[in-house]
Amino acid sequence: MRFTMSPKRPANIGSSPRSAKTGNYSIIRSSEDHPDPDLHVNIPCADAYSVVIQLKDFNAHRLWQGRELTYVGGHACQSTSIVYLGDEIRCQHRAAYDNLKFILPRSTIQSLFYEAGGSTTEGLERVRSQVDPVVYHLSLALLPALTTPSETNELFIDQVMLALLTHLDKRYGNAILTNEKTRGLATWQLRRAKELIANHVTEGLSVELLAKECSLSRSYFTRAFKQSTGQSPHEWLTKIRVDKAKALMTDSALNLSEIGLDCGFADQSHFSRVFLKQVGMAPASWRRAQRQVFDGESTYVQN
Repeated sequence: MRFTMSPKRPANIGSSPRSAKTGNYSIIRSSEDHPDPDLHVNIPCADAYSVVIQLKDFNAHRLWQGRELTYVGGHACQSTSIVYLGDEIRCQHRAAYDNLKFILPRSTIQSLFYEAGGSTTEGLERVRSQVDPVVYHLSLALLPALTTPSETNELFIDQVMLALLTHLDKRYGNAILTNEKTRGLATWQLRRAKELIANHVTEGLSVELLAKECSLSRSYFTRAFKQSTGQSPHEWLTKIRVDKAKALMTDSALNLSEIGLDCGFADQSHFSRVFLKQVGMAPASWRRAQRQVFDGESTYVQN
């Protein structure tokens, strides 16, 4: 278990993980006197929160969520910002900065509070540059651990982290639950999810895999997918299967049993039940209707 600090370059979100009995999290200090003002720093997506505390005034900063520029301005010394890393974050450091960053997976937040017998909060509110003396002073208490990790008292670190998370939960906890119900997937996440579903029509795939590919928890992904498409992942897969079955019934001579299996249904009976529910008529009736339409169009053309 160790902490590191990166005084001469922007922090790498994936570096310096610290393992604790209650979960994994990272504490990273980073600073630059002369950052490249045009450099876009892409933060890897994860089902985690980044809590950033400014150790000195940071005069110029830009932040994007996906393609949307959501913040332009500075951050005062002692201010706290919280972002959710599933929001496809990019930023620009356009002035000198020195900050301490906590990367807190959602699972870590939940397990720490469960072990402490406290809240069962699902997440944290997104916060922009809010002066918070409590977070600031708790962060200062952890700075020596970054300088001399070999002398770090693990119990002390755990206690400070519990105090920090207790405060974060009390002041910023739970608000994201409302946000999650109204936010959809980022463009790249929705595209990736649809591609995966389309490529696994026959065998299907788990929500866990879809969520992992989008760097989200299963519950968050499911809610966000439905917000984006109006359907659950399972309903979307069923729609894709029915659409494929329609194409096969129109363009092939396969019997209904073969079509059902090719489209991922358990058997012809299962295929017929789902198709009837989705389309309003049985597969055989729908196929006859399509052939009648086709035959009618052919006769019209010949006449």
